[in-house]
Amino acid sequence: MSPTRDLIIIGAGLAGSALAANASRLGLRVLVLDATTPGAGGATAHSRGIVRVYDQHPVLMEMNRDGVAEWARTAQRWPGVFTRCGVLYLLKEEHHDNARSAIEDFSGDDYPMALIEPARARHMLPALTPDAGDIILWEPLGGYVNPRFACQAFIAEARQQGAQVLEGTSVSAVSQTREGASVTAGSQTFTARLAVVAAGASSVTLAANSTVFSRTIPLSSLYSATGDAPGVCLLDERSGGYIRPDGRDVAFVGGAPQHDAARPEQLQWSKANQRYHQKLTQRLLPGSELSVIDGRDGYDGYTHDLLPEMRLEKGEAIALFCGFSGRGAKYIPAAARRFSERIKERLYP
Repeated sequence: MSPTRDLIIIGAGLAGSALAANASRLGLRVLVLDATTPGAGGATAHSRGIVRVYDQHPVLMEMNRDGVAEWARTAQRWPGVFTRCGVLYLLKEEHHDNARSAIEDFSGDDYPMALIEPARARHMLPALTPDAGDIILWEPLGGYVNPRFACQAFIAEARQQGAQVLEGTSVSAVSQTREGASVTAGSQTFTARLAVVAAGASSVTLAANSTVFSRTIPLSSLYSATGDAPGVCLLDERSGGYIRPDGRDVAFVGGAPQHDAARPEQLQWSKANQRYHQKLTQRLLPGSELSVIDGRDGYDGYTHDLLPEMRLEKGEAIALFCGFSGRGAKYIPAAARRFSERIKERLYP
């Protein structure tokens, strides 16, 4: 008997949720399976979603540009999902030419980018103390997204368009059949014409052809008793640190040393990351009174070239939409729209 569903999506993080919304919008019959609730697990649970165009990787820069535009459209449907506060990017000297090329290729009236002097950066972020000779990239329409809110909104849209969503359902096996794909979750087996593994770092346990591995993304929460949390996103290429605002009193800091493992359950939280983040905050914003109040090891599914696994191969009923390497929040909705269109063309040529 042929499957009654077109598509099973495994995982309801940002990738799976965005894919579900786009696929159901195209009229596909969709089932979503998630081990927790949408946005509550994996990388999405801890992501702070800084959105910008500039990246050292040219392919990712192209994807980021589409992602920013998609987030802007998404925010028109769900105000609050994307906050445009601006992004300051402290460049390494050897990357100044890369930034100039990025401005030439990607800056425009709809998304301006510019190299600015330290004095202008200090005006936006008074606690910042860059060196006099520093060149800083400024993206005024960049900012941050709320990945958990986005997941809930995407899944709500998918449900409105007829998608089924099973929460708290762990998938134990995915296999190809003569008619399509078979997915085992608990005591139930589901079938569809196509299954998409969008389970982040856990994708490698379900798809034998995935090259994804797990990498920690340490993150700490910052609190300002005086209400002087930064009003813009700050990224520092030299230290690898970043600070993302969340109102006048709260911000988040990331950039501690990362650790790799084959699977996420093999990763261990280190209390030393909180101390590292406090020192990093003091180095980036020495004039602020921000203090670390807690921390956790987020993680994501990484690939060695930092490019995502978005595989939909001819003759295969199991596809991959994962491996976003801690950078996916910038462009996942745009990538999900394009990937869902490929799925529709594959299933209904």
